[in-house]
Amino acid sequence: MFCPSCGAKNNVEQKFCRSCGMNLEQTSASLTEQFGGVPDTERKVNWFFNSLGKVAFGGFGGISVAGFILLIYTIASKMIFTGDRMVTGILLSLFLIFAALSLVYVIWQESVKDKKSKFATVPQLETDRELSANVLADGSNFTPTPSVVEGTTELLDIKRKTSQLK
Repeated sequence: MFCPSCGAKNNVEQKFCRSCGMNLEQTSASLTEQFGGVPDTERKVNWFFNSLGKVAFGGFGGISVAGFILLIYTIASKMIFTGDRMVTGILLSLFLIFAALSLVYVIWQESVKDKKSKFATVPQLETDRELSANVLADGSNFTPTPSVVEGTTELLDIKRKTSQLK
């Protein structure tokens, strides 16, 4: 396995890169999972229970919608259309309708957030390099001292232009 930060060769069992000190546990787990870390039977069991959960949730949702429609119909027929407690019936119906819409909105937002989190798991390489470069093997942070040669290449173009003018 190669370190994603510095490219040094490391063993899969190593927790930290020997060259730059980057934490390699998640990289090792990702490689193990991608190259046969999860057995085929475990994948089938996970697929079965995911499918079962979707069917159960869909069935529960369908029965809930049917019950909701029946409840609104009962309120309308017993309270609103008969004239007895018409205001109470209208308020109760509106409360149930807005409660159901709020529930649908929350479920929709959670599904969108879940989909976004699946796509947002790709780390930004530069941020990871900066974070791993400033963490020691024991987990403590340090501030690197500036190098003598940092920023020296910025003035190369200026030096060339001034030498051409002379």
